[in-house]
Amino acid sequence: MIQFQDWTIQAQGQVLARQYDNLTRELRIEGDMPQGWDWDLLVQAGELLDVIRLTPGGNSLSVTLTAEMLALSGFYLLQLRGTQGEKVRHTNAIRVFVPESLSGDAQWPELPTEFSQAEANIRSLNAHPPVPGEDGFWLLWDLEAKGYQPSELPLPSGGAGDISSREIHTIKVLSREAYDALPEKPDSTLYLIVGGGHAECGSAEPGGALCGGDGDQNSLCR
Repeated sequence: MIQFQDWTIQAQGQVLARQYDNLTRELRIEGDMPQGWDWDLLVQAGELLDVIRLTPGGNSLSVTLTAEMLALSGFYLLQLRGTQGEKVRHTNAIRVFVPESLSGDAQWPELPTEFSQAEANIRSLNAHPPVPGEDGFWLLWDLEAKGYQPSELPLPSGGAGDISSREIHTIKVLSREAYDALPEKPDSTLYLIVGGGHAECGSAEPGGALCGGDGDQNSLCR
């Protein structure tokens, strides 16, 4: 475990995990974490660098380590980075040790881990599209809870339960960049924007598009 206090981190033990350990070790950072920041762990082993997105939970940040994150043995440098809009702040860097394992073939990620994490999140959202709730609002898939959660986004025509809409024929999950790059946005398609910021529910965009946010990092747009 790693302790966080006033943008300073300290390891509670030198061994992080063993080389090639996969989905059996959790890296956890605990302390008085400032609110409203996105957190990444910068990891350097030799001349190789990885960036790992951390999941917040109360007064902690965590990630389950994979064999790719632990593909090398030896000393690792760890540094925590917080991002809030255009603001970026780093902690000090600490050294931890990953002992060598006798078998394993995982390779250090060619792209930072945060990209594969984002790709996995989009695949999960595509596999769990929004569903109508019984109270007349959309239920959205929560990546952390791994279940559907209520939102403040009303169903078309104020319907509820298993109702259908003649206006919406397709639901797509896209990043904000992919959504903005679309040459056309049919009125019959409802878009779930991943990492779309904090759009207000029911706010109208230029051109008649309707967007709503779930209060976190996702929004629905038409």
